[in-house]
Amino acid sequence: MAQRKATARKVRTPAKMVPRSALDSPLVRTAAIAVGIVGLAALAVALAGPRRVRDELLAPMSNATWVPLTAAVTPQAERAWAETRPWRDRLSNILASINTDEVRGLLADRLSHWFDRIRP
Repeated sequence: MAQRKATARKVRTPAKMVPRSALDSPLVRTAAIAVGIVGLAALAVALAGPRRVRDELLAPMSNATWVPLTAAVTPQAERAWAETRPWRDRLSNILASINTDEVRGLLADRLSHWFDRIRP
């Protein structure tokens, strides 16, 4: 019978026993990527010039995104403002009825009484 060759087996250590580097953390990786992106953007602005970046990149992008968005939202905002008119009127009436000399005097008396109670 032929003898089998003895093979060396690797002993696997559990994952918990293997020390992990702080650089393996997802938070550190995300921070490194964010810093890299900000650095590349700063380099691009430095090479192209801030005015050129604003005029040729940011302004057209803003016009392409914000103008349609405001055109879509404006009618809804005006409708919501018109629908809440009775609530706003009611709230303004309540605040107007509270803001009188009588109520202010009563509130001042209560606050002074409260301060007298807590003052040693």
